[in-house]
Amino acid sequence: MKRKIAVSIASVALCLGGLVVAQAGATTRTVGASGGSLTFTATVRNATTCAWSSRPTITGFAKTVKCKTGTVARSARFTANTWTTAKSYEVTLIVRGKTTTIDRWKVNQAGETPPTKTTTTTTTTVPPTTTTTASSMFYISLGDSYAAGSEDAGGYTTKVVTDVAPTHTLILRNFACGGATTTSMMSAIGCSGVLASPDGVAYPTTTQLAAAISFIDAHPGQIGLITITIGGNDLGGTADNASTIATNIANISAQLRAAAGTSVPIIGLTYFDVDLADWLSGPSGVAIAKESVTAVQQVINPDWKTAYASSNVAFVDVDAASGAYTPLTQLVNYSTYGEIPYAVAQVCILTNMCSQNDVHPTDAGYTLIAQQIVLAYLQLVS
Repeated sequence: MKRKIAVSIASVALCLGGLVVAQAGATTRTVGASGGSLTFTATVRNATTCAWSSRPTITGFAKTVKCKTGTVARSARFTANTWTTAKSYEVTLIVRGKTTTIDRWKVNQAGETPPTKTTTTTTTTVPPTTTTTASSMFYISLGDSYAAGSEDAGGYTTKVVTDVAPTHTLILRNFACGGATTTSMMSAIGCSGVLASPDGVAYPTTTQLAAAISFIDAHPGQIGLITITIGGNDLGGTADNASTIATNIANISAQLRAAAGTSVPIIGLTYFDVDLADWLSGPSGVAIAKESVTAVQQVINPDWKTAYASSNVAFVDVDAASGAYTPLTQLVNYSTYGEIPYAVAQVCILTNMCSQNDVHPTDAGYTLIAQQIVLAYLQLVS
């Protein structure tokens, strides 16, 4: 997805909860497939409470305790991972006092035993000659580089498959194309970069949307989930065309819903508001950031939500999940940039915008998107 320039709408003005004042870099830990215990330790100063949490939830780990100056520690027990795919956890410590700090640890757990039911797959052309077992379903990803996984092979899609693996077997087929727009999805033939993700499907003679619909038609009753991230490349630096993009989104959603049927979960997503990073460039950038929040929160995302809803497509507001709507008056002391709004700090953590001028998510950003998809998916299939 190309960088979205700041919007300008004269008429229009993440989140872990609590004020973050210092953001520590993530430390990576590992645990074997058989599970085991890890202890997380941090040094705190002038603290009042220390709140431990984890994503996904580690049973019995979340706890808030009183603390002062000194060392705090908490142990987490990881259960055995009986799947061949690895698991990833994020452990967080929020320390509140005169100031508030946050420490993060990433825990990677190896995979072990494959599931008892297997699948046979082919990913060459559309439609592939893939078959599934009774317990497995296809997960179709559509959209641009966010969905294709520009900076991290597979992006959020592979994380979705891993996160739902304990209860649902999803076989990813990724049709997303870097640089795609709502128009090109319906009209551009082929995509040279679609195979950038491990589970990408080539469609050299048709459009992204037509290829996905052909796959759906070829696999009746075997589609378990469809996600769409599209529209960011259409914006062109203004929210004035948000309604036009919404019309295209409604068209795309209607075609997918007609092909998939009424019961297949379809989820539409938004993007991280990377224009918040302009705050770091001075007074003019502050104005851009403020205008962007207003446009995204009051114009773009509401229009797109309505467009998806017209075909009973669930809507995941990535901006809301990231804390982008937190008032810009809520300041934090970010270790790299000093005192900045919490929403800006979150964009620096969840995307590469602040450090590399790159709109694509970091691994933490892709993880957050995947978690929001999984939550929505499990609600839809419950």
